[in-house]
Amino acid sequence: MAKCDLSVELDEPNRVYHEGEKVQGVVHVKVDSTVKCTGLVLSTGWKTHGRGNVTGGSAEETTVFSGQWTQGTKYEYRFSMSASDWPQTYHGQFLSIDHYVEAKAKIPWSFDPKAAAPFMVRVTQLPTWHAEELSQNLKKSKKPQTIGLLLVAVFFVPQLLFTGWIGAGLLVFVGLAATVYWLKQKFLPRYLLGTPNVYVPEDSLVPGSKLVGEFITQTRKTVVTNAITVALRGTEVCVSGSGSNRTTHRNVIFEQIEQLQSNTTLQAGNENRCPFAFQLPEDAALSVNLKENSLIWSIEVEVDIPRWPDWRKNKSIYIVPADEKRLGSGSDQSGAGVMMASAPLAREKSQADDSATENSKSAIAEGVTFVETVAQIWAVRDDPDQLEMVVDAVTELSFTIEAQVERRLLYAGDEDPHVYKDGYAVWARYPAPRLPLVLYVPHDLGDEFEQLGRGVWTGSGVVVGWDSLHGRLQIKLDSSS
Repeated sequence: MAKCDLSVELDEPNRVYHEGEKVQGVVHVKVDSTVKCTGLVLSTGWKTHGRGNVTGGSAEETTVFSGQWTQGTKYEYRFSMSASDWPQTYHGQFLSIDHYVEAKAKIPWSFDPKAAAPFMVRVTQLPTWHAEELSQNLKKSKKPQTIGLLLVAVFFVPQLLFTGWIGAGLLVFVGLAATVYWLKQKFLPRYLLGTPNVYVPEDSLVPGSKLVGEFITQTRKTVVTNAITVALRGTEVCVSGSGSNRTTHRNVIFEQIEQLQSNTTLQAGNENRCPFAFQLPEDAALSVNLKENSLIWSIEVEVDIPRWPDWRKNKSIYIVPADEKRLGSGSDQSGAGVMMASAPLAREKSQADDSATENSKSAIAEGVTFVETVAQIWAVRDDPDQLEMVVDAVTELSFTIEAQVERRLLYAGDEDPHVYKDGYAVWARYPAPRLPLVLYVPHDLGDEFEQLGRGVWTGSGVVVGWDSLHGRLQIKLDSSS
């Protein structure tokens, strides 16, 4: 049987590729006797390895040769293939994700020889197709206990009804267990705390950004608590096996716990608000859900009530990639260019008097687009002083706005001076980088936004300020848009 050796050599084996970039190299083939190959197939893709069942995907596949290889001859086939746009390379304790260029020779009546070379992928922008899928997958995991009880009710209980006294006893036991669980986990904590809620204005964040939120409750009775704590966690979740051998493995890769209150008395009828904030690490792993291999980030608030069941609330958040590729390129939107551009804008703003300010703003408006404005704000978003200068410089300037609509704003009302009479306030994002926005929508555009749903809106708007509480650029839309 002829022996066929394959090897894959990358031109830049140590390079970190971004999504969609071309991975180039050469495949070497060596045979010890003449052999027929029905196809030398090259592909780029990714695979998981670790504690969980293997999951993988492909980006591009091509056949570079079909025919006969002659004994004693060495062959080389160059390639240039696209890297996957998701997920990012990751190496953890229970889960690792690697990208490869793989070569496979199809040899009739023989084992097909293979060879592969790994390369690094760093994702700079969340794929459009993946954003909605990730949101839906994480929402499915919010109430696993409830789903389990429903499965028991639908499949298990009817069978017990036909097994006589034993079945009746088991049915009573299951009912009591479910009731005890509901009382301990749901009813009793809420009985004291009223309607506790964990509010996070922004649940999609990039590594290195700040996560802010608030625990809010209004108790029915005066309650003394041992402590109110909030924890931020990143967890590898891997599933191995199937059926009765199915096992879930969890490994916490990041944990930070903050005590909001200690030995506090919550007065009946008073609204109690406990704000919290976490600084995400610069190298925070991106959220991924790859069937049976996931990286999940969440916050959990716990109210420790003495001699009473504790209340807990777990809320998923998403760590998404920053648009580093766009800001880090050699264009005018590079990080260095942004930082340099913000200073003259601010100086122009501060050095002018009231009449001269209007003239300087007109000059700025002629040379600065909304794309550049977003890039400037994105670059200095974690520096309050720089951020204030940039926003002040573009306030009252009119731009053509492009925004990905998220949902109506919850807190806006008559107390917000920017809201139109009978108008609306809408949460949105600039597509890339994903800068959060608040759009103040006039009444005559309400139907347009209602029909648009979560689509992309384009029109004219004026920058009116910065929402420091929720980290959003405020824009008042033109009713003539």
